[in-house]
Amino acid sequence: MSVSPMTIDAGVARPSLTPVLIVVLAVLSAFAPLSIDMYLPALPALSSDFRASPADVQLTLTSFMLAFGFGQIVYGPLGDRFGRRPVMLTGIAIYLVASVACAYAARIEHLIALRFIQGLSACGGVVMARAMVRDLADRDRAAQVMSVMMACVSIAPMVAPLMGAAVLDVAGWRAIFWTLAAFGLVALLAGVLGARETLRPERRAPLVLSAVLARFLGLIRSRHFIGYALPPAFLFGAMVAFLSGSPFVYIDHYRLAPGEYAWLFAVNVVAMTVGSTLNSRLVPRYGADLLLRRVVLAPALVGMALLVCGFIETRTGVLGLAPFVPLTVLMVGSMSLILPNSNACALQRYPHIAGTAASLAGVLQFGIGAAFGTLAGHLIDGTILPMTTLMGIGGILCFVMHRLLAPR
Repeated sequence: MSVSPMTIDAGVARPSLTPVLIVVLAVLSAFAPLSIDMYLPALPALSSDFRASPADVQLTLTSFMLAFGFGQIVYGPLGDRFGRRPVMLTGIAIYLVASVACAYAARIEHLIALRFIQGLSACGGVVMARAMVRDLADRDRAAQVMSVMMACVSIAPMVAPLMGAAVLDVAGWRAIFWTLAAFGLVALLAGVLGARETLRPERRAPLVLSAVLARFLGLIRSRHFIGYALPPAFLFGAMVAFLSGSPFVYIDHYRLAPGEYAWLFAVNVVAMTVGSTLNSRLVPRYGADLLLRRVVLAPALVGMALLVCGFIETRTGVLGLAPFVPLTVLMVGSMSLILPNSNACALQRYPHIAGTAASLAGVLQFGIGAAFGTLAGHLIDGTILPMTTLMGIGGILCFVMHRLLAPR
């Protein structure tokens, strides 16, 4: 079975992307930033409480991301077969229970396993949200809507570390997972009340293993799909290197308080919000493809600067933290202009298997992100060099993959 492009049947009536639905989809897309960023200020506390090494604590983040990434392989085909809504709601319900269980973890090994379950359940809402946008919009409109969603979602990582630091100070790290459980309940209610089924019956794909594998294989062989899916995956790897390394670099190495780290982290998210808003305005004028071709140059240039500055700081210590704050802001902020455009272009030709295509794009992003996070955890050595090196490599590969593989 081959995966061939299909066009949209313009004459068939379908639900529309109303402002209410966009807000609901944005809420569903916020699982990853909340589940990752809210407990970043607690990583040193987890290491102390469980008497675990930084590498072991890092596994609580990596296990979530691995499950979140590779779990999407399951949700995409399920969504193409049974519809977006039931698959989405089931995942959210499991996430709620897993978050409560994380709050009761007695050992670091338990928390690692429970975070895996949490990540496996959290990705359902994210995959289905992307698929629902593709069900209802063409490429440029989808990129615009995804940018609006990303602008809304970017509020989550801006607020999450601040909330996490506050909750950590008042009630300890376990209360952070109770807060995530409460968010899961809100997302479940939003999905039940505000999300209609968007997959038309005639586009439902059979859930047969051979057919599912054939669809994935066809996408992997498609230069059009891979050329758009890989660049944001490597940029996401750079961002995960920052997420993994920055708590130890900022708090342990540069002696910032958790609250100070949270505020510096929030600057990165402000950049993402501004970038998403800007992208939603530029896409109708220039188109997602042309805009993407221009913007991917930014992470390459910033990546090279991070490599050089990280080496100088590690060898001499003369730079301090100051130059790395704007560089990381530029790197992380570029994600808001690259991710929605890349996803919209990657999904454009596959409306008949939008769930499968969205899931594979997510697998690539979070799989590469988990690899970068694992490397960051094992390379932590008390300096800024591992973080800046991995961020630099990710930014450069984002540009290289686009130029080599994306169709002109």
